[in-house]
Amino acid sequence: MTRARSVSARGGVPLHVEERGAGARTMLLCNGLYCSTHYYGPWIEQFSRDHRVVSFDYRGHGKSADARDPGAVTLASLVDDARAVLDTIEGPTILVGHSMGVRVALELAARAEARLDGVILLCGSVFGIGDGLSASAVARVGPPLLRTADRVSYAFELARNAVMHPDWFITVGSLFGGLARSTPRAPIEALVRNVRRLDVRLMTSVARSYVEHTARPLLPRVQAPTLQIVGGLDQLATPAHARLVERELPRCTTHVVEGCTHLAPIERP
Repeated sequence: MTRARSVSARGGVPLHVEERGAGARTMLLCNGLYCSTHYYGPWIEQFSRDHRVVSFDYRGHGKSADARDPGAVTLASLVDDARAVLDTIEGPTILVGHSMGVRVALELAARAEARLDGVILLCGSVFGIGDGLSASAVARVGPPLLRTADRVSYAFELARNAVMHPDWFITVGSLFGGLARSTPRAPIEALVRNVRRLDVRLMTSVARSYVEHTARPLLPRVQAPTLQIVGGLDQLATPAHARLVERELPRCTTHVVEGCTHLAPIERP
């Protein structure tokens, strides 16, 4: 049975938190970009059998309260939200992050090392987005484009609402290795609903800070045992990137799930 509660984050923003299962160890699940508690369904089903599994929505996402200033929400704000939830958990914890949540988990791991039993990084880049020329293009072009979108937020919102539906998302995502046409549809539909719920000022601010962020300097400080799981077909967080990260993380093992994309945890739970 899922138990819901609320946690007050920095600035007094109430965060929606869900718990399921019980056990000596707790897993704290950190969502990817624009995701909510909908994403980890198969993961929660499996590990709540013998763990306490805690998931939550970042400010302005899912069932959490909106930020007072959506345009000021950054990746650092989301890390603060995750830390607020972690601080309510007693005992050692396993941090799990997917996609952007990989960087949230690494930021937390660097701050709260003594409390961690381990870290699991699912299909997430630690620095950059994509690989090679595509990563360079995102880093160079992404921030100015997002600043432009922020200045014309009303037009951006109209465009988002016009195109943001599951079929469009699957078509575009499959072109860039973010998912496959065979990816289960239910979590994609839930993602689309959450994206349409987001304030576009929050969307552009978080995305810009994500593009500009790197967790690479944190890697030597993360001493907890770390498992990376990456999709063999993922073009956003590639196996080559994961192998590079493995060399810089002191206690890291990497597993490649062949035939899967950026959404490997729901494509092959």
